[in-house]
Amino acid sequence: MQNKIIVGILTGFIFVDALLIYLALTISPIKLKRNSFRYEYGEEISTDIRFYVNANESVLDSVKLNLSGVSPEVGVYQASIEYFGEIQTFEIIVEDTIKPKVQLKKVQWNIQLGESIKAADLIKDIDDFSTTTVYFYDNETQQKFEEKSYTSAGSYIERIIVEDFHHNQSASLRVKIVVETNKIPPTFKGIEDMVIHVGEDYDLMKDVKAIDDIEGDITDRIIVEASVNSHIPGEYKVTYRVSDNMGNVSKKVRKVTVIKDDN
Repeated sequence: MQNKIIVGILTGFIFVDALLIYLALTISPIKLKRNSFRYEYGEEISTDIRFYVNANESVLDSVKLNLSGVSPEVGVYQASIEYFGEIQTFEIIVEDTIKPKVQLKKVQWNIQLGESIKAADLIKDIDDFSTTTVYFYDNETQQKFEEKSYTSAGSYIERIIVEDFHHNQSASLRVKIVVETNKIPPTFKGIEDMVIHVGEDYDLMKDVKAIDDIEGDITDRIIVEASVNSHIPGEYKVTYRVSDNMGNVSKKVRKVTVIKDDN
């Protein structure tokens, strides 16, 4: 009976030893904290092995972290750790879930009829790590307009949204656009008094331009009223007229002096 007890005890010890040896051979001294790790776009990806695994400090020096296939751009990437030939893989997920933070320069803008206004010009600060698009948003038609112009004077309430590269949208910003009738006449450039000699060729449109604050260059609309006789010395007046699409008219008079060549 006693011998059976001794044999049983020895058998138990042998079983426990075998189990411990099995566990030592099959259980890794390192373990991943989880199978995937998430980072927000723009956040620095950790290269500290302690961030990814649980292990004794004495073991960590022998663990190799492989992030060669990981990019800071949005996406899902494969990474791994290696310990004496044993490789464990995990995922690095880079995602962008944060909406852009924005501020308006001011809540009301005054423009002239026919003038275009860009949504991006109304925004002061944009806080986001990716590139962004700024647009007016029409709730009824669900259309987006990066730039708008108006066909009639009045006040308009517009909504502005900033959308980042990964389609996160800022809160809708309300801005008031006051459209006023354009009363600013075009301006002339290059019209100065000129002196020519009798019989000399001349060009009354040389270097002359007409610029409108909304339409830009409208030089081709200039009308010249002149009665200069370059063969008779004297002083002559040349009148330049131009009008924009809003009916604003500008006029400027140039003095042309024809002089006799003493030689």
